[in-house]
Amino acid sequence: MPEDRTAWRNPDGDGPGIAIVITGPVGAGKTTTAIALSERLEHIQVPHAMIDMDHLRWAWPAPPGDRFHARLGMRNLAAVSAAYREAGARVLVIADVVETPEDRAHYEHAIPGKRVVIVRLRVPPDLIVQRLHGRDTGDQLTWSLNRALELEGIMDAAGIGTAPGDLVVEVGAQPFEAVAAEIAARLGLVEGL
Repeated sequence: MPEDRTAWRNPDGDGPGIAIVITGPVGAGKTTTAIALSERLEHIQVPHAMIDMDHLRWAWPAPPGDRFHARLGMRNLAAVSAAYREAGARVLVIADVVETPEDRAHYEHAIPGKRVVIVRLRVPPDLIVQRLHGRDTGDQLTWSLNRALELEGIMDAAGIGTAPGDLVVEVGAQPFEAVAAEIAARLGLVEGL
């Protein structure tokens, strides 16, 4: 029997809700897609919040063994998501890099009670290169290009987005609004509203 993807919805505003973690390599459009999904949810009046994990990890220096401040990000996510829940958010839209299937447990720990869905954006490599050349320069461009290729391989090997209930979205050259619409439709966020 297929999973009820609309179980997050409750007219009384209680129940677990859902956390949608939008992931992909550098340049995939995680944040832009998350913003587009947030705008779509606002348009259909779904109480939600959008979180960019890059901002929750933005600190220097990074501790040994945690070069991207993942632990700090999850501690901050726990605090921020609790505040959003108190404010009435039923859906959390999170832009982040997910590298291992075990990362789901970190989200579940930071956001207790919410069903976590990983949505992987699969973008053609030439489009990622084009986006990165339009966004970064110099050493940052070199790092981003290398990291994008590295992450694509890591995510493929780990099967990110392929677990039951998760999604892989083939982005192609479609606009971010269309990607957000596909995510909302596939997760049942627009049914019956």
